[in-house]
Amino acid sequence: MKPILLALILLSSSLHAAIPGAEALGKLITSQFDTNSDALIDQGEWQSGIGNSFEKLDTNQDGTIKGKEIDGLSEDIAKESGSIAGTLVVVLIKQLIMSLDSDSDKAVSRAEYDKPTQSIFTKLDADKNASLTLAELSELPSHLVTP
Repeated sequence: MKPILLALILLSSSLHAAIPGAEALGKLITSQFDTNSDALIDQGEWQSGIGNSFEKLDTNQDGTIKGKEIDGLSEDIAKESGSIAGTLVVVLIKQLIMSLDSDSDKAVSRAEYDKPTQSIFTKLDADKNASLTLAELSELPSHLVTP
């Protein structure tokens, strides 16, 4: 293999693994979803957290999440993560949630939001132990932007 091609492959692999803000997003999910404080998110906590997060994100209670509603998270997340990490996390959340907009209406319905949740959990559970660690949750952006 040519050295330049190998270097590009290695660079793309390391960039893929280190998405800025991914760990802060994992910490935020853990703090919101981990109801028994064991630093693991089991399937029940995941499903409950997903449901609760839709309700929180749908600030105008119209049954959909729009980009403007996600932008409103900036201040609260910045308090927990700092302003730079908070900005990155909000950008990641917005990209992740809006990627669920299967009908391209610039809004994510409850059905669009709920549909991929179990498959996302399964993709993230790298060690297949039916729970998610911070390291596994930090891979969420990578798993949603790649097949």
